[in-house]
Amino acid sequence: MAGSRVVVVGDVIDDIIVVPGGPVRADTDTTSAIVRRPGGSASNTAAWLGWLGAPVDLVGRVGAGDLERHASVLRASGVAPHLTEDPDRVTGTIVIVVEGEHRTMLTDRGANATLSPEAVTDALLDDAAYLHLTGYTLFDAFEAESFAQLVRRAHDRGVVVSLDPGSAGFLVDYGVRRFLADTRGVDILLPNRAEAQLLVGDATTRVGSTLSPEECAEALLEHAPTVVLTSGGEGVIIARRGHELQRVPVEPVETVDPTGAGDAFSAGLLHGLLAGDDVVAATATGVRTAREAVALRGGRPPLA
Repeated sequence: MAGSRVVVVGDVIDDIIVVPGGPVRADTDTTSAIVRRPGGSASNTAAWLGWLGAPVDLVGRVGAGDLERHASVLRASGVAPHLTEDPDRVTGTIVIVVEGEHRTMLTDRGANATLSPEAVTDALLDDAAYLHLTGYTLFDAFEAESFAQLVRRAHDRGVVVSLDPGSAGFLVDYGVRRFLADTRGVDILLPNRAEAQLLVGDATTRVGSTLSPEECAEALLEHAPTVVLTSGGEGVIIARRGHELQRVPVEPVETVDPTGAGDAFSAGLLHGLLAGDDVVAATATGVRTAREAVALRGGRPPLA
């Protein structure tokens, strides 16, 4: 029987967030606001879950000497960290250049690339109700069979598996058709609009579809029984096999930094589901949590 916790698996990152004071000028200086924050899609989601009060575990990997630094920050957000150290690689690092609602990310995956699926122990899964994964882990750490085996281990225990595809750019690099094949079996798919259009687009030419978000969500039901598609200010589309499409609106909000908004949304959704809400009510919690995230600099919630 499924437990009562959320197990989140994936990346631990040191974010370097750059907000240029004006257009970036080549070959010279551009005055900018630069902050350093702990990040990573999986770690951000876990931190927001902890901030919301959900019992949550984070399984990840960092560079040598960084374990306690990242573990202490996660614990301060209410997360039980299960981190290991890579003796040869640095902790993953991303330079994020923020320009309005757009971000450019320069990524060094570092120690995340050596995370082992064996780090997700049977004991963790025995206590879990939900297992949350991101595409980032599949892109460079888990092999397809080990990813599928982890999903099967979760299902054997009655655990629901959710998946955030992670990155349109990495989806292209990995291969859309390959990604869909390698992630078959997940229960809840959480793409944004760009990822969804890519996943239902032309896998040969790597061109995203021009289908509407609603059409994309319906098409992706072939891959997962529940699809929750975020589409920025246009709201969230919920598609479930055997049900009519539903939409949850998003109210306009001033964006300070969009970093981690999708991660916060996933956390709010999972928190609602863990509390027993239906998917529509849980999605509304996801929207509210994402609103909190975009009002902050960085991808994590404020520490108490």
